[in-house]
Amino acid sequence: MEVAKLLKAKGGELGYDEIQASGELCELARSGSLDLLKVTLDCGASINAADYDQRTCLHLAASVGNATIVGHLIEAKADLNFKDRWNGTPLVDAVRHGHLEVAKLVRASGGEMGYDEVQAAGELCELAKEGLTERLKTMLDCGVQVNAVDYDGRSALHLAASEGSIHIVDALLAARADVNAVDRWGGTPLRDALRQGHSKVMDKLLQAGGKLLMEDADMAFQMCKFAREGRHDPLVSLLTCGADANIADFDGRTALHVAAAEGHKSVVVALMQWKAVATTTDRWGNTAQSDAVRHGWEASIWNSPGMK
Repeated sequence: MEVAKLLKAKGGELGYDEIQASGELCELARSGSLDLLKVTLDCGASINAADYDQRTCLHLAASVGNATIVGHLIEAKADLNFKDRWNGTPLVDAVRHGHLEVAKLVRASGGEMGYDEVQAAGELCELAKEGLTERLKTMLDCGVQVNAVDYDGRSALHLAASEGSIHIVDALLAARADVNAVDRWGGTPLRDALRQGHSKVMDKLLQAGGKLLMEDADMAFQMCKFAREGRHDPLVSLLTCGADANIADFDGRTALHVAAAEGHKSVVVALMQWKAVATTTDRWGNTAQSDAVRHGWEASIWNSPGMK
């Protein structure tokens, strides 16, 4: 190294083209050879020299998480937001490979992710699906928009709710994620959590103001479907999420009518506990109790000990 410095002082040059300079610098950054990296830069190699993939030595140092090399390159005025051929910046590399301290260093010095909304949503949704809480938090700290949505209008909170990842849900809500974001099918995060049966996530979303935002016709259909099938737990979950126990379909029939007609006592009891009105009539003038009588269930439902 001393000889190199002497030759440089006497006018010696490396004679590298950009690809050669990049190759040398990237290898030194990858291997963590700080002294050789310094000498190579001092001898005239361009700090922002990029290889055939448009990757610089700062990309490589960030990818392997070498904070010492990254710190020196920042001090030496490396381009913090140089994009490779995949539009990735050094900050993207640090976050993607889980080098969170390096990511914080680059971010504090002015580095950016450089994502558009679809890219941001894709990365956040993938982290939400995998449950990588700390990496997701770092991405948010690095400026990625928490409410970015993909081509289906789905946000990271939709994915976290679907997967039941309560720690991810907590992190997203703390970062002010839109609890009632609507995807292209009209679905909210709460509806995703409900569909997958993630009760703890449902509770979190409800506490944060989450809503199902279902049309009355859809709500009535779902309530009556669960009642017909005797599915007590998902029906109660719907009620917990704000469904009206007395919502009626196009025939004026409520879930209580259907459960009574099918003889599903546990569903009838649950609906009554949620203030379902037994005297509501459908468009033919039938009540839930008259449906039970007509189908032979009166004794097992209305005249049973559980209904007295």
